[in-house]
Amino acid sequence: MSDDRNLRPIASLYCTQYETNVKFYIDDAHPSGERHLVVQYEKGGWDGSPEFMACIPADWSEQDVRDLLVLPMKKPETPYPAWEVAARAHGSDELFRWWKGEKPR
Repeated sequence: MSDDRNLRPIASLYCTQYETNVKFYIDDAHPSGERHLVVQYEKGGWDGSPEFMACIPADWSEQDVRDLLVLPMKKPETPYPAWEVAARAHGSDELFRWWKGEKPR
């Protein structure tokens, strides 16, 4: 995927929900002024979208983000991966620790 953003790669893995390879980046220079997680799907993610993006809370370290990426879903039949739960299940543009009982801001 070609674009002019300066995305910093942090991980890659296989997404079982979408049956595709995924690359993860952090956009430290997002126009909003806040860091963003950028996820690029080789074969498309939710509704075939090639990319997913979410704001990273200011108090999260890069390790917090990495931990979310490998977080197992309690219900394997959940139709989206852990990094999309904030957006898909809660309508939040910002990540939060939903697995620890946090609520979206």
